[in-house]
Amino acid sequence: MSSSAALSPRACERLIADLTGEVGARAAVSWAHAAALVEHATAHGLVAAPGQGGAGPDHTRHVLGALAGSHPALEPLADPQVVPLWENPISPAGWELIARLWSGAPIRDDGHRIDGYRLGDAYQALSADARKSRALCQTPPWVAELLLDLSLESALDDVGADRVRMIDPACGTGHILVSALHRVRAYRPRGRAPYAGATVARSLERALQAVHGVDLDPYAAALTRYRLLATTAGILGGPIAAVPAGWPVQVAAADALLDTDEPLLQPGHYHAVVGNPPYITVRDAQVREQIRRAYPQVCSGKYSLALPFTALMTNLARPAGTIAQLTANSFMKREFGKKYIEHYLSRLDLTWVIDTSGAYIPGHGTPTLIMVHRARPPQGETVIAIRGNRGEPGVPEDPSQGLVWRAIEEAVHQRLALDRLRRGLETHLGEANPAPILLNTTSSFIV
Repeated sequence: MSSSAALSPRACERLIADLTGEVGARAAVSWAHAAALVEHATAHGLVAAPGQGGAGPDHTRHVLGALAGSHPALEPLADPQVVPLWENPISPAGWELIARLWSGAPIRDDGHRIDGYRLGDAYQALSADARKSRALCQTPPWVAELLLDLSLESALDDVGADRVRMIDPACGTGHILVSALHRVRAYRPRGRAPYAGATVARSLERALQAVHGVDLDPYAAALTRYRLLATTAGILGGPIAAVPAGWPVQVAAADALLDTDEPLLQPGHYHAVVGNPPYITVRDAQVREQIRRAYPQVCSGKYSLALPFTALMTNLARPAGTIAQLTANSFMKREFGKKYIEHYLSRLDLTWVIDTSGAYIPGHGTPTLIMVHRARPPQGETVIAIRGNRGEPGVPEDPSQGLVWRAIEEAVHQRLALDRLRRGLETHLGEANPAPILLNTTSSFIV
């Protein structure tokens, strides 16, 4: 079967249900996903496989241990608290069920990039706990790219690839971070020749220095580190062990909303803060009140976690830094959003509001929007709005090519190009021609 075969969420649910009686739910997910991780690493030459013996539980543990020792960032893969399979043996019959799943939907990457996107999607499909308790919902790469177009790209233009810093404080398994890594690595100043000193190694090291992530789920954080290293090793053309141990892989397992000691959550540090934060309401009353006390400026009534995450993302940004997020639009319709809109958003430099509720985004059943703002008071009276008119006529075969999504992308890119033209004209002609430069623009699009 082609390696592009789709992974069936129902098949994943059946597998975990079958294995749970033998090893428990957490270990069932751990065994199933570790098998995929090991397959991915060995297929792409990222780790040396044992010289004898075929695939099986012992092989999986051996390769996983080798991965954990291949770079300091991967040491959590050897921690039983992060990867429960180390303390929960599995039977040959259980292993056969796992092998059968991955034989029907191979996990390796197609094409020239080693990104591990399927590994992220596989973890979401396998772990009901990650989906329900920690709101894991993968950001499709084409959505990640648009978020980065609206945030990281302008930060790169402003400060350059050597200085730029971005973070996703709810990074999941790293879909946005891997896209950001490529964006920083391949950055070229507009209209300028590539920097002569930017070797492949240097461009990769600076990209790793630029991207940061935090997630509540320790295994998701470890998987993100693996994906960043796999991408780096793939470009270098060697195993993960060839990536210098001193190169940073800055992804932490922490509660981004409440952990005040995590160094990656230093306020005012990032030029771009990008994410697809959780939209759920917190069920645990004690945690819910802790978050309410930490973010009183936005938490009202039965608030969605999207609101304190907006406040967190704003706090993480440098002055005038850009915050871009795909988030639920429920605050626009429900009572808990009134305080947030009137007393919080109104004090920020809100620049984009994009209605994505009509677009088909796999795994996102909640109506969403893209919101972009700058970490500063409002600088004018204009907010660029892309308003929905009609939804998709049906489920598109390729969601990235859906009619609604393509219309959104075209409207965004048209406006971004227009703004770049305006800035360029003002920069290069302003002194010679101090008169105002007028362009035929609009601040609202309908798709």
